[in-house]
Amino acid sequence: MMKKTLIAATLVTASLPALAEISGNVALTTDYRFRGISQTGSDPAIQGGFDWAHESGFYLGTWGSNVNFANSLELDYYGGYAHDINDSLAFDVGAIYYDYPGGGGNLEFWEIHGGLSGDLGPVSLSGTISYSDDYFASTGTAFYYDLGASYSLPADFTLSAHYGYQTIDDGSIKDDGFFSSDEDNYQDWSIGVSRSMWSLDFDLSYVDTNLGSSDCFGDNICDSTVVFSIAKSL
Repeated sequence: MMKKTLIAATLVTASLPALAEISGNVALTTDYRFRGISQTGSDPAIQGGFDWAHESGFYLGTWGSNVNFANSLELDYYGGYAHDINDSLAFDVGAIYYDYPGGGGNLEFWEIHGGLSGDLGPVSLSGTISYSDDYFASTGTAFYYDLGASYSLPADFTLSAHYGYQTIDDGSIKDDGFFSSDEDNYQDWSIGVSRSMWSLDFDLSYVDTNLGSSDCFGDNICDSTVVFSIAKSL
């Protein structure tokens, strides 16, 4: 499940030119990582979505990607409210539903989140807490703590870093064949560089977790990797 970064350009609707904006995005990535774990068996993914944002701060959106389980499709639906607190600090609260149409196994789940983001000169910082009362594959109560930072480099490059901590109430679901150990929390992190040029957004990131293959479906989908993505705003 790797939650995506939505990269979008703005298309202003003809009927609501001063009130709302619609934006879209499409991306090709060498691996779809959700919180450090590959959702595509370390294979490439095609992803994309649409967002609607009102000038009041309310927003709605949907996003999709191929995966290598659950009928090979993930569709996410989300909404929330984001607003500036002052010139350098903003907040965002919302909810997201992760759907795997036809996948079975009670994979779908809701999550709510709240976060802050701000600028300290050339450095941008963010922090978000997400909560689910019944996480992926019915593994119970879960929290995810997400810290991020980005720094503007010369030549219009951006250096970004991320650290995440996932807790799961019941990490062991051996009977259903998902997790193969009693691991109930883990860490993930990434560091990368990005740049926009030729109307495209390029990103190259190193992604890793503290999970071994015995803790992660008996596979290598939690191992360290380098992910390259190209995104286009619509």
